[in-house]
Amino acid sequence: MGDIENWVGFAAAVATLLMIVSTVSPTRAQEEPVGFGISPAEFTVRDAPPMGEPYMLERKLVVRNGDSIKRTFIISALPPPTENLREGYGPIPNENWVVLIPQVIEVGENSSGTVDIYLNIPRQENLTSQRWEVWISVRRLAEIGEVLEPELICRAKIETTAELPPPPPLLPVPAIVALVIGIAVAALAFGAWTRYRGRARGRARGRVFP
Repeated sequence: MGDIENWVGFAAAVATLLMIVSTVSPTRAQEEPVGFGISPAEFTVRDAPPMGEPYMLERKLVVRNGDSIKRTFIISALPPPTENLREGYGPIPNENWVVLIPQVIEVGENSSGTVDIYLNIPRQENLTSQRWEVWISVRRLAEIGEVLEPELICRAKIETTAELPPPPPLLPVPAIVALVIGIAVAALAFGAWTRYRGRARGRARGRVFP
């Protein structure tokens, strides 16, 4: 009887363990899962200006799908846990300052896709000379019959400029020049039209009708 109870207890423990494994959230594995990779795994942006408007980085994030089927990936920016930060960096105050386009990408079999990375840091004096870290998460959605959704993390380190950039002009110089020229042309055209109307009235008054 004791052996049967031990066996039942062991089976229950195994069932519980399997249930935990099947419901566990995606883990940030140190090694790339089979058929899934990203590049780069880590990069640094130096002299990032707090411009107050978004601008695109030259750096791209490449998502590789080495599987034999098309895969869908979810891209998002996450604040990193404090205990996992690189030395000398703090967590980014707002992960929404990192804009990823697209946020959902489909990659064909044995192919790769590219994600554009934008920074949109507010134009504030207290955001100069900062060193932040933000995580870019790439999660592969599970297909029918799959349980786990593997996730890879790209570490992005951002170092802001020591000073704020010059404020942008209200209008770009070419736009200002075009506006001035347009106003001048409109004024000349209006003046010419007014003179023409005046002459036309004068001619009409001098006419003799039978």
